[in-house]
Amino acid sequence: MKTRIAVALAFGLQLAAAHGAAAQGADAKKPAAKPSAAVGNAVVAQEQSIYDAIARSDTAAFNKAVGRDFVYVSQEGAVQWTLAKTASFLGCAMGSGWTLDNPKTTEVGSDLVVLTYSASTTSMCNGQPIPSPVNAMSVWQRRGGRWVAVAHSETPAAKKP
Repeated sequence: MKTRIAVALAFGLQLAAAHGAAAQGADAKKPAAKPSAAVGNAVVAQEQSIYDAIARSDTAAFNKAVGRDFVYVSQEGAVQWTLAKTASFLGCAMGSGWTLDNPKTTEVGSDLVVLTYSASTTSMCNGQPIPSPVNAMSVWQRRGGRWVAVAHSETPAAKKP
């Protein structure tokens, strides 16, 4: 299981690196741009809208917020998250109260952003606590003037001593 997660994350990072390298080659004559606070804020707001949709048990709002099918990596491995199956993928996580803490954005190119943060909840699923806190990473791409999800991963955070 850990191997599948590592492979999926490596693939996602290779995709981001390849996209960044292509963008760097095309922009080699342009001065390097500083990361935009507006871009970071927009991506964090988009991610927060996903958690808000989950809290309202609103799969339509969730699908609108992610904008497209994406790769999802969890403890169980990597899957292609299709919008048509959002309700079954989320299951009893819908309605749970998550917090999005310490978000950090990294612009990989003019239209690709990696967001990392920690998230926590006190929710239960089938009588068991949902793993919390988790360390999360989302990759967002600007398409047609809006940010859409490319990939998302969650890993339970190590227990503090």
